[in-house]
Amino acid sequence: MKRLILFTTCFVLLSFVKAQNKKADSTAVAKTLTELLSICKNVDFNDPKTTELGTFYKAAPYIIYHGTDEKRAWKTFANYSNADEKKAVDFTCLRINNSVNKDSAYTITKYISEKQTEGTWHVLMITYIKNGAEKKAAFAFLKIGSKYGLGDID
Repeated sequence: MKRLILFTTCFVLLSFVKAQNKKADSTAVAKTLTELLSICKNVDFNDPKTTELGTFYKAAPYIIYHGTDEKRAWKTFANYSNADEKKAVDFTCLRINNSVNKDSAYTITKYISEKQTEGTWHVLMITYIKNGAEKKAAFAFLKIGSKYGLGDID
C-alpha cells in the first residue's frame, strides 16, 4: 500500500513538473515569436547597421541555421554575414511579413511539443486574417542552449 501511495505521489509530482515546464516553454516560445515578428515588421532604416549589414540583420539570432553544413544544421543560429544564410533570413522575414504580420490581431491557438531527430520542436499554431480570409500557420521552434529559434514555418 505504501508503494502505491509513493508511486501515485511521484506520478502526480512528475505530471505537475511536466505541466509547469510545458507552460514555461510555451511562454518562452510565444515571446520569441513576438520578438521576431516585431523585428521583421519594424525595420529601422535609420540604423546604420541596416544599411551596412542588411534589412533583417536583427532577425538572424532568432532563426535557426538549416543549410548544408551538417555540423551546424539545426544546432546554431543563422549567421547574417554569410550570403546564403542572409538570403534565408531575409526570405523568412519576407514570408512572415506577407503572412502573420499582415494581421496585428493574430491569435496563437495551440502549442505542441514533439521530439524529433533535430530535438524537441515547440510549435505554435497561429490564425490570422489576410485579404479578408482566415489563414493558419505553424511556427516551429527548437531550443539551442537557453534560447529558442525559429526552425520552420508551415
